[in-house]
Amino acid sequence: MPRSKSMFPCGFGDQPWLIQARGSDKETQMFINPLNGSIEERNIYEMHGQLCLSRFEEWLFLVDDLSDDCFLLNIYSLTKIDLPPIKEPFSSLGFRTLTSSPASPDCTILFLGMEENFLLFCHPCDTEWTKLPVDFDVVGAKNMLTYNGNLYVVLHDIEIIDLASLSTGCVESISMDTPDFSSFGIGFLEHLVESSGDIFFVRTRFPGLPMTTSIVDIEIYKLLDFEDEYIWLRVESIGDRAFLLDRNGGQSFCTQDTQFDKDCVYHILSCYDGERIYKTCLEDQTIEFKLLTAEAVQKKSCFYWILPVRRPIQNDDLLTSFETIARSEVCQKGCGKVKKDESVGAMFISMQLTNLPIDIVQSISEQLPLKDSIRLRAVCKLWAKQLPDPMKEEPLWLMSCPKKCGTCQMYSPYKGKQFTLNLKGLSSSDVPTRLLYSKDGWILALKGSDLLCLMNPFTNDFHHLPILEDDYSYNGIAFSCPPKNSPNCTVFAIVSPPRGDFTRIIAWHYGQEEWYEMQFDNDLPFSGTDNNPVFFDGEFYCLGRWGNLGVFNPENKTWRVLDKPSPIHSEAPDIGTEHCYLLECDGELISVFRAFNMEYVRVFKLDRSNMAWNLLGDLGDVTLFLDYRTSMARTLPRKIFRNKVFLPRLHDETKESTFYYYMKTRMHNPDFKIFREPYNCVWLEPQLQ
Repeated sequence: MPRSKSMFPCGFGDQPWLIQARGSDKETQMFINPLNGSIEERNIYEMHGQLCLSRFEEWLFLVDDLSDDCFLLNIYSLTKIDLPPIKEPFSSLGFRTLTSSPASPDCTILFLGMEENFLLFCHPCDTEWTKLPVDFDVVGAKNMLTYNGNLYVVLHDIEIIDLASLSTGCVESISMDTPDFSSFGIGFLEHLVESSGDIFFVRTRFPGLPMTTSIVDIEIYKLLDFEDEYIWLRVESIGDRAFLLDRNGGQSFCTQDTQFDKDCVYHILSCYDGERIYKTCLEDQTIEFKLLTAEAVQKKSCFYWILPVRRPIQNDDLLTSFETIARSEVCQKGCGKVKKDESVGAMFISMQLTNLPIDIVQSISEQLPLKDSIRLRAVCKLWAKQLPDPMKEEPLWLMSCPKKCGTCQMYSPYKGKQFTLNLKGLSSSDVPTRLLYSKDGWILALKGSDLLCLMNPFTNDFHHLPILEDDYSYNGIAFSCPPKNSPNCTVFAIVSPPRGDFTRIIAWHYGQEEWYEMQFDNDLPFSGTDNNPVFFDGEFYCLGRWGNLGVFNPENKTWRVLDKPSPIHSEAPDIGTEHCYLLECDGELISVFRAFNMEYVRVFKLDRSNMAWNLLGDLGDVTLFLDYRTSMARTLPRKIFRNKVFLPRLHDETKESTFYYYMKTRMHNPDFKIFREPYNCVWLEPQLQ
């Protein structure tokens, strides 16, 4: 059948698209441009009444939702390859994949049984499917990938099946470990992606259950083979590629000569408000998404990525941690010394600068990073009096750590001002660093998966804490006070399962050589939220999903769930549908509950005399800065920022505005869907001492 250009959207075939075969519900198929979210319906005769169960590049695996007949269809040439009927119910079949293009004589179509432990497979020329048992439990399988004669099945471990063994009637497999966990989040999805002859493991993290809520972190590992020993190496970049993930698996795509951004992971996810196309940028570690319209979502079918005719992918060097460190060390060695004659010249220039008109000096100050602007005021007494104090002008910053080399980005939510900050204590690290919490200018960070450190990014003071016995995986963590000259510093972390029947904590006191761990049975249900505790009146207060409070006393090492205040919710909302925050404001406790899609924001103040939550209509002169890692309440000198709730979302285009919710109008401005969010950041108040 000749292909009609009108069958496909304009530009189809030049870049990846999302396709949805909608069975007998409609005769038209849905095509979605992931770059702008536009939706187009097209009538393709070969897809009438068909559901799409899988895809391999430009090939679709289609099944008639009335007769269960199945076939392969090339979406570009409309070539159709009939397959033998499948006798197994489709409900019992899980992940499926193709070993190669159906045009290849070696092509094998594979299904993984989910109710029984078996593989179902056939070749395009076969008259029936073959069913073979496997010697591992396939329940809980997360993903599959075929490459270089092997089938990789992601379970708790990775089972590697030699596809040549299928012809013998006995499936042969070996086990391989998945990469170690090195980040945080309750839920996660895992994908294997083949790219330029390499295998990558992608772990996507969520604050709640997977497939329901927003992405908070992503890890990518490359599989290396050293003398027949497999090693997973974490990478920070995928170069000119983009990874395209969906429920069926992952694909790699070369972005050259396309409008797709390189070094990004695109992910189609079913969330509470509908289908979202997420883009995670590895270069600056930010996340953004597009929400598809309700008309695009069909209950009986799913979206799948369709690649254009495969472009060759450059086998460019990936930016591993070791390469990043090497560049950092070269940079430090290259600019760490100043010759004597150069220092004399610098002193002469400094003497001449003091004669500059003050308005010129002020213009220079406004262009300098925060720390250099402060140093400029110290050049002479006149400048100290007449130049504005940047510490007072910019009382709070959003700090993000996009790379492992110790370079952080500081962003002012007031003026859109940005500058780069180098952290000497992180520049030599060969593992990623995750920012977990901040207080009084200090940050609690996780290096790798089991090493915590306290640091002041402005003074470069570092305090390494004892190694954790297990990898970091907690609902929240906080410290009581900065460690510098303070033996009362306590670090506290909590794990509270969704059922709320018990609570596990770990804590560390300044000067101790190890953590202590305790577990408590709860007299009252307490299901912890993904937000950090608040140290208040000598104790750590934790907010539960119902809106109740749990308290840990670091002095006597006791934990209790308070019967008052009464929970805000009679039943806990589904995990991921609501974000909760607890913070201290002028000696009072404030709790905030907001819908994940910003449909509502409710702020409560704890009435300590009656131990009850009181709903606040507005914040008065107070401004809230919310994030599950660190939340702050501040009274700001400029009225334009008052009575607003800020989130760590930045505008995708101008980068000069920050997302906020105005309590007076009950509106967010602008639409939060057009913003991007750093996934490794904290709100931070500068402290230079």
